[in-house]
Amino acid sequence: MPLSRFPAPVLASFLLLLAGNARAEADCPPLPGLDRCAAGAHGWVYGRDADQVRMLAGDLAASAAAFEHHFARPPLRLAVLLDAPDGIGADDRARLLAAGAVQVIDWPGMQAFQAARQSAVAADDPGSRLLAANPAIGQAIWRNLTRHELGHVVFNLAYWPDLGRTSGHGHARSPDWLNEAAAMTLEADELVAQRRRMLRGLRADPAHPLPDLAVFLAMANPARPDGQAAPATKGVSLVYRSPAEAGDPATGARYYAQVQGWADFLDQATAAVRPGVLGSISGRIAAGGRFDDWLADTGPSFGLPDTLPALEQQWRAWLDATAG
Repeated sequence: MPLSRFPAPVLASFLLLLAGNARAEADCPPLPGLDRCAAGAHGWVYGRDADQVRMLAGDLAASAAAFEHHFARPPLRLAVLLDAPDGIGADDRARLLAAGAVQVIDWPGMQAFQAARQSAVAADDPGSRLLAANPAIGQAIWRNLTRHELGHVVFNLAYWPDLGRTSGHGHARSPDWLNEAAAMTLEADELVAQRRRMLRGLRADPAHPLPDLAVFLAMANPARPDGQAAPATKGVSLVYRSPAEAGDPATGARYYAQVQGWADFLDQATAAVRPGVLGSISGRIAAGGRFDDWLADTGPSFGLPDTLPALEQQWRAWLDATAG
C-alpha cells in the first residue's frame, strides 16, 4: 500500500513507534551476553529472551506510573538483568549507574524462577503439577512477584537512599503496613482485585474481625520469614520456602487483604483533596516521625481527621460502604 494512502495520524503514530523503538535501543548501554533491552521511565530491563524483556518492561512501566500517582514524585530507575551471565562485571554495572540507575539488580528469568521454586518443594507437590500443566499460571506468578518485590526496592530507596541492603520484607525501615502498601500499589490489577474480594469476605466473617487501626499499624507482617538474612550485596533477595516452612498462609492473606483495603481507603479518602498521600506519610516516617504525628499536623490538609480514633471511625464507615 502506498504511504500516501495512510491517514496522517496513523502514519505519524507509526513513525513515532519506530523512533521510540530506535531510541530505546540507543538508550541501552551494551552488556555482554544480554542482547535484548528495553528502556523507559522505569529504567532498563536486559535479558536474552525478547518476549520476557518486553513483558517485564511493560509491567515496570505501569509500576512507574503508579508510583508517581501514589507518591507524587518521579519513580527511581532500576536496571534489571534477567539471568545475568558471569561476564557482566563491575565496569558494566557502573555504566548503568552512571546512566541513571539507582540500583542494578540481578533477577531470575521465568524459567530460572520456576526451577528454583521447584527445587524447594517435593516432586509430587500439587502446586508444581498445576504449574507444569498450566504454564500461563507460572508466567503470571513470575510477573506478579517481580513487580511486587521490585516495588519494595523502588519504595525503600526512594525514601531511604542510604539503605545499604534492601530485600522485600525484612530490611526496610518503614512500618510493615507501609512497606507492603507501597509494593501493592505498584502491582497488577488481578492481585489487587483478589485481595479486595478477600477483604469483603473478612468483613462478613465474625471469626476473624479486623484489628483496630492502633493494633494494625503496629503489626509485624505475619508472612515475613523469621530471621530472614539480608542479601550479601545491595539488592533484593528471593526466599523460597516449602508449605511446611511458610506457616499459616491464611493469617498472612488476611493481613495483606487489610493492607490492600487500608491503601485503597487512604487513596480514595484523599484523592479529591490532594494527591500523594502515601508519599507524604513516607516522607514523614523517613524523617523519623510516626504515623500519628503525620496525622495530627498533615492529615487535615489531605481531608483526613487529625486523631487516630476519628480516623478509625472514617475507616470503618468506608469499609461498610464498600462491603457490597
